[in-house]
Amino acid sequence: MPRLPQKDAPMSAIVIDLGGTHLRCAVSDETGQITPHSLQKERLGSFIRKRSANLVWDEIISSLVNFTDRVRPRVSPQAPIVISFPGPVKHPSTILDAPTVIGAGAKMRDLAAELNKLTGRKIYIINDISAAAWYFSGLVRANRFMVVTISSGIGSKIFDRAHPLGVLDDVPYAGEIGHATIDPDPEAPQCDCGGKGHLGAISSGRGVERFARRAALQQPELFAKSACFTKLGASPHTITNEDHLVPAAKFFDPWALSVIRECTLPLSRMLLSLTLAVGLEKVIIIGGFALALGEVYLEILQTALAESSDYQVVAPYLGELITMGDYKEEACLEGAAIYAQRLALLNSGK
Repeated sequence: MPRLPQKDAPMSAIVIDLGGTHLRCAVSDETGQITPHSLQKERLGSFIRKRSANLVWDEIISSLVNFTDRVRPRVSPQAPIVISFPGPVKHPSTILDAPTVIGAGAKMRDLAAELNKLTGRKIYIINDISAAAWYFSGLVRANRFMVVTISSGIGSKIFDRAHPLGVLDDVPYAGEIGHATIDPDPEAPQCDCGGKGHLGAISSGRGVERFARRAALQQPELFAKSACFTKLGASPHTITNEDHLVPAAKFFDPWALSVIRECTLPLSRMLLSLTLAVGLEKVIIIGGFALALGEVYLEILQTALAESSDYQVVAPYLGELITMGDYKEEACLEGAAIYAQRLALLNSGK
């Protein structure tokens, strides 16, 4: 889909997508586009590899400083660094939590202050789903839409063309729907943040995978008939989304589909509530788990959404409400570039 026209702005930027697994760096030009051949991608260490939080932070900061030094001749001294970050961010650039990067409860560091001191540049940090929303703002024509990521966790952001902010993320909890408690049972699944019964612990890709393992143990006869076991060689303790559950669902395996449907129902109710409350025109689904399932996931979510509502006023809109995002690996990076262009426009008074 062609990108909608963007106004020119008199500044380039260094843009960063700091994911839980990879670090992507690039230079964006004055039109908000990634400049050719500037993209650098590297795999990051994380707490999952038994590294300390400080070691992970040191590696990230070192990589960012090295990239900034390397591209220094190609960008103006006034060009800022704009970072897309996978966690809640307090305006303008304070990271509040980073469970996918350094683990739950680990000590935070002031990334913006450290980078500013080391590079001499202004640092802007935005949530990664905010960056994704900026990316989609140039691809979809809806005036008010929400981007929802279904991956290791769940997060969202609302974009409103009529609002001066564009992406509604001026408070740090904006879009943190994955941490809404939907199951108050003390034995409810635990979220990566440490809470229990959160939407992300149940409906995320990681939540679905964990639920599948429990279901396989509790329903051994049904699991033994599933494609996860018969075709893909999974056991209750070794089921993964990538190797078993997603391929089995694409085979239209009844057991795999039933697992995903049960975990997706709470998400559908959340999306319905937000659609009614905010007046959303479109919900764009992204994230590794959802996009890996593709049309299978879209059908499951659309069906669950229809089953969650018997309100006739909204019924005609539900069939077209949800769409799978045309999402690529560099989407957050490109979103950060569009945000950098917006900053330049604001600073220039246009």
